[in-house]
Amino acid sequence: MSMAEVLALDIGTRKIAGLLVAAAEEGFELKEAIVEQQLPGAMADGQIHHIDAVAKVIKRIKQKLEESHGRTFHKAAVAAAGRSLRTQTGSSKMSFAANHRLSADEVRALELDAVRDAVEKLAPESADGVMHSYLCVGYSVIQYYLDGEPIGALEGHQGSTAQVDVIATFLPRIVIDSLGTALERAGLDMLSLTLEPIAAMHVVVPPTMRLLNVALVDVGAGTSDLAISADGTIKAYGMISYAGDAMTTGLAEHFLLDFKVAEKLKVELKPQELSVCHDVFGNELSLTYEEVVEVLRPRVETLAEKIAQEIIALNGSAPKGVILIGGGSRIPGLAELVAQKLNLPENLVRMRDRDSLSIVQGSPHFSGPEAITPIGIGCTHLDRKAMELIHVTVNDRRLQLLQMPTTTVAEALLHAGLVPSELVGRPGSAYTVELNGRCITLPGSRGKPAVLTRNGEPCDLAAPLADGDHLHVEAGQSGGPPQITLGELVDAQALVVTINCNGSPMEIKPLVSVNGQEQSFDYVLRDRDRIALQPITSFRELFAVLGIPPERELAFHLNGEEKTVRVTLELYVDGVKSPLETAIAPGQEVEYYHRPYTVKDLFPGSAQYPVPGIVVEVNGRKVELSHKEPAPVVNGVEVTLDYEIKPQDRVEYKPSLTGALGAYIVTDIFRCYEPDEVFTTRGGDILVNGVKSGFTTPIKHGDVVELIPYGAETGNS
Repeated sequence: MSMAEVLALDIGTRKIAGLLVAAAEEGFELKEAIVEQQLPGAMADGQIHHIDAVAKVIKRIKQKLEESHGRTFHKAAVAAAGRSLRTQTGSSKMSFAANHRLSADEVRALELDAVRDAVEKLAPESADGVMHSYLCVGYSVIQYYLDGEPIGALEGHQGSTAQVDVIATFLPRIVIDSLGTALERAGLDMLSLTLEPIAAMHVVVPPTMRLLNVALVDVGAGTSDLAISADGTIKAYGMISYAGDAMTTGLAEHFLLDFKVAEKLKVELKPQELSVCHDVFGNELSLTYEEVVEVLRPRVETLAEKIAQEIIALNGSAPKGVILIGGGSRIPGLAELVAQKLNLPENLVRMRDRDSLSIVQGSPHFSGPEAITPIGIGCTHLDRKAMELIHVTVNDRRLQLLQMPTTTVAEALLHAGLVPSELVGRPGSAYTVELNGRCITLPGSRGKPAVLTRNGEPCDLAAPLADGDHLHVEAGQSGGPPQITLGELVDAQALVVTINCNGSPMEIKPLVSVNGQEQSFDYVLRDRDRIALQPITSFRELFAVLGIPPERELAFHLNGEEKTVRVTLELYVDGVKSPLETAIAPGQEVEYYHRPYTVKDLFPGSAQYPVPGIVVEVNGRKVELSHKEPAPVVNGVEVTLDYEIKPQDRVEYKPSLTGALGAYIVTDIFRCYEPDEVFTTRGGDILVNGVKSGFTTPIKHGDVVELIPYGAETGNS
């Protein structure tokens, strides 16, 4: 059999159709079609129950085709019922060392782990290999996450945690195995596998229509299978256990007919023709088309209602149109009722039969809506849209799996039961630490990834897979516990601020303690460590850490008595006097010191000491006055008033009242000027600038003083 020709088998509940389909210049040629009835009880609801009974009919079809074409067939393209398909979401999360860059293999392993999670949800009891019960026929990524935030792609990004959510599609192995075994017993291998709705869609919905939201309903005998297309793909599958047999049962019950007689009545029903049959009592019945349709009507209503409900459940709303195929779609009034239930125009709900397939020529006797799926199986294979069964070995273990155009080495390893995360070197066990009351997970150190070869050549997880490939996997090694320092966890570099302080660079680090003990940034973290991190943000906090008080006491002795004063801390930031609450910023120029306390600070009134000399006029004579104060003595040594007092200094200093006041009075004149004897003997008046004054009246430079003895006239000397 050439590559451009295929034996296609549609194994249904009631019938098996065997077709020889070939590629033609324009479309396809149906060279021959043989339909045989299934043996009683061989299948139920599309599932094989008696493999030998099914194999017997397949063999009969195979032999008939071989006889008419004069050659032997070894392989066949088949389809599984769409209702067998299961979809499930899965998720996987992996932690990495801080700022680890994700590789393509790590992303692929993460996706496969999410597929593995999905199949475990489908078959939680499956202990002997995760893919034992189901075969994955494809998956797509719903969303990637990096450090908890959604992201378009993961490869090449840096982060500490990566997550992926996928939706995966599976076929139960039992469906494929029973199909494969039935074929084997009939002397055939499974060439490729598709799903019945995909095959039907392939021929009745051309590529230009596949972007449309269309529902396909295959009304069979026991079930009605549904598929919904949108955006170029089949987005959902469904099934209702109500179909052609329910119609037959309705006729049998109403007219008291044997089931086979009722089935014949239903199938051969034609407008304007009488249907003649016998009931179970032998009575001959002559039934008009209208009579039979009237009896069918309530059940057709029920079927249309169920179909509409399932379509809306799968699609979320009515689709743009509905295509009806399968023998049951011939039931009078079904298309109109489905349109009514979905509020669609009648011309958008149509039955499609062989006549609508302009791309398929030959064997015109094989017609009707029931011909669509068998022809579709052959065309899907020839257009290379089916899944081929391939055999590969993984570490000398032979595996059979479905090959999609996207199948890679990774899927084969998943089927072999290998744990995806181990393929990239699973990190060691994680630690949990507490940072300022918040729990943080520290990933274990990286393990050693597995070594993969395909047919003796090194390969990666994304390498494509072909029939007969030999894969060898050298197990990876898990990593150890985390090797993360305190500085790496809190990003020490970002937290250290450098300033210039009193002429020297100073690094300001946050206060860090682990389990109550102060630790350096190179401390290696351990499980359950409790970390307290307190950044230093203001100069008041900095001086508290450095042990520099904002005020300090200065104790010393003054004139033999103990004395204590408070000295304040002064801060200048970038040359400006600033409060201690000022925020610390990188690169600041900072000066700080406790303000010196001098002897002058002890006697604020002595601020002008020594008091400058003055010249006054006394009774017409210039007199120069000056103070001569004793110098302060500290620890027995004379000092100036600017001397900075140190702790426990012994200060001796008693400035005169005059000096303390910082001024001259009339009495000071008599130190330099001898008054008249008359004034000394008698006393008299004192005028300063013509104003009568006393001995303690203040005088200043340039003042005119007159000393007038009693009894003398003003102006006499």
